[in-house]
Amino acid sequence: MVHESAIRDAGAGRRANVLVVNDDGIAAVGLAKVVEALDRTGRLDVYVVAPDKEMSATSHSISIHNAVSATPRVVPGAVRAFSSSGTPADCTMLGLSVLYRSKRFDYIVSGINRGDNLGLHVVYSGTVAGAREGAMRTGAVGVAVSLDSYSRTADYSEAARLTAELVTSIHDAPGLTETLRGCVLNVNVPNLPRERIEGVKLTKPGLSCTQAEWVRVPGTNDESDGTLNRGPDSDSDGDWRHDGDFADGVEELPIPAAGEGLVAGDDAWESGTRWFRNKPGPAREDDREGFDKRAMRDGFVSVSVLASGYATVAFDKTKIPKENNRLGLGETLVRALVPDGGVRPAIRAAA
Repeated sequence: MVHESAIRDAGAGRRANVLVVNDDGIAAVGLAKVVEALDRTGRLDVYVVAPDKEMSATSHSISIHNAVSATPRVVPGAVRAFSSSGTPADCTMLGLSVLYRSKRFDYIVSGINRGDNLGLHVVYSGTVAGAREGAMRTGAVGVAVSLDSYSRTADYSEAARLTAELVTSIHDAPGLTETLRGCVLNVNVPNLPRERIEGVKLTKPGLSCTQAEWVRVPGTNDESDGTLNRGPDSDSDGDWRHDGDFADGVEELPIPAAGEGLVAGDDAWESGTRWFRNKPGPAREDDREGFDKRAMRDGFVSVSVLASGYATVAFDKTKIPKENNRLGLGETLVRALVPDGGVRPAIRAAA
């Protein structure tokens, strides 16, 4: 539900509260840099709730079967900060509903993420989900920010400066905060010095995506009977490097093309548990003009405006049969969704 106070324009005349979350964890450099940059504006009060460990690619998952912790932390530039055992979406929920429930947040900033969130990565991204949770729950403006670098020594300063500039610009422009309420700005910043960034482009999310490359890994022996009862844990800093190797030194086992060792000769499954891990494989590119990946490739900051809700398909209601019609489900959908002339139905998003 949108807070009643959210119907009023933020306005340049007052300070604004910003909730900062991320999916890289409370100790991430990107989070520290963006909090410092937002605080340096002198006009924003910054509050933080971030995972206590790496939570990348958790998408919009939330915790409903286990308790979630919240531990006070110190983050320079933040009025208050907590780390949490929850997901990025949990962190946003906790901040809005529990830890800072007396505050009204106009902006939910998520990031700065290590690595891009372009194309279909938006679906998997905990960074985008953290911003989306706030936008859809309270009508705040979500700002998800990612730097196009997986290097542990990457410089987040320019991305942080741009984030602070973006938030204050929205805050200052009459009516713009209201226009963007319930939306998420997905911002991807090239890993370039300021003088080499070409500018900013408004884009659409494309179809670029890193493909999964599953590998088999050894399990952990159960001391009681020697069986493999669990797979190797990831380290707290992420499962893999962007070059495709696991950062925590996990051994990879070969997976024969014919499936040898996975199934018996009679094609029946052999007993025992196998363990697999997902690491980056080949990238599917989408370099179409007007889309996010192309803008980044050309040296621009990409900004895509995303609805925080679900997408729906426009259809012709007059073609939906009455309740007593005996048409099957398939024929009903065809009649409603395929207009005369076979024009593809429009997709619209619900903010």
